[in-house]
Amino acid sequence: MAEVLLAEDELWVGEMRGVEARGERLLVVRLEQQLCVYRDRCPHQGYPLSEGKLSGGVITCRVHEHKFDAATGAGVNPRGSCLTPLASRVENGKLLVELEPTRKAVP
Repeated sequence: MAEVLLAEDELWVGEMRGVEARGERLLVVRLEQQLCVYRDRCPHQGYPLSEGKLSGGVITCRVHEHKFDAATGAGVNPRGSCLTPLASRVENGKLLVELEPTRKAVP
């Protein structure tokens, strides 16, 4: 199910922002040619990547300085630690992301 995250023009090229959708923290990154969406957690220890920095197409976690390619999520340092991109698209000027349906607890 697609969820609207923000208007396409809310982020400038070279910016990233943490947003929330259905109670889940996500990271939106605007690059020259694309918008990318990841979970807003460093795979190392779960710190929010939105509190880090984006420079030269690389996302750096503020805590242990793990680095990730902003366009693909691939680990730069260390290489084995990667982000998983979430399916997203722009429609009518809005960035949408595909999220798993929310599961309801069974009584």
